Amino acid sequence: MSFIQTDTYALRGYECDANGLLSIPALMNFMQESANRNVIDYGIGINDLAQRGYGWMLMRFGLRMHQYPHYGQHIRVITYPTFVEKYFIHRDFRVLADDDTLLADARSTWLVFSTEKRSMVPMPDFIRTLTPPADVDSLPKLTLKPDFQAIPVVSTETQSVTVGWFDIDQNQHVNNVSYVQWLLEAMPKEMLQTSELAELDVIFRNESHWPDQLLIRADADDALTFRHRIEQAETSKDVILARSRWR
Repeated sequence: MSFIQTDTYALRGYECDANGLLSIPALMNFMQESANRNVIDYGIGINDLAQRGYGWMLMRFGLRMHQYPHYGQHIRVITYPTFVEKYFIHRDFRVLADDDTLLADARSTWLVFSTEKRSMVPMPDFIRTLTPPADVDSLPKLTLKPDFQAIPVVSTETQSVTVGWFDIDQNQHVNNVSYVQWLLEAMPKEMLQTSELAELDVIFRNESHWPDQLLIRADADDALTFRHRIEQAETSKDVILARSRWR
């Protein structure tokens, strides 16, 4: 049996930015909540995996913002798995207005890890037998190795952040939304005030935990395109790499 999750969210004030538009972290939280509800229907929710010694981890995330909804507006988040492979499962998201205008879409790639060894494992059989919906128009899969990851982010300007208790999730590592919020907060002040995010492409490389110290860097490819890196302050290991495009 296959499942498509559809949830309606009314945008509250604390989910909007200084311009009264839906914030990217709030949108990602909506997407994550809808994805969680969808995997529960499939019997592979967080608690289902935890009982077997596994956890979900986001590896890739690609977001396109077509139009930003505003405070008080209702949006629909639709999500479903698209492809199941030996090591990865792919998931699409679509965000619609009341009149079915496409506000945003996103692609994601997830893996399963051992909570004991904290390392990736092949997709267990009880997940690999999952049946994605057949009557959907799936977005193309994200590449496992995006081109921007091969270009060093060498900016000497850094911002530091200490992982807080409320940044970690049930898998005992930093939630992906916290990383994106930190990445966006580190953007130049003028960019945040005068532009809006159009696209975001992220690859998650390593876990971080409470209370790790992280460093955030960004390099500009041009006036509206940036590459980002979040690294462990102590080891210099990549935590995430990303590219953002603005308009």
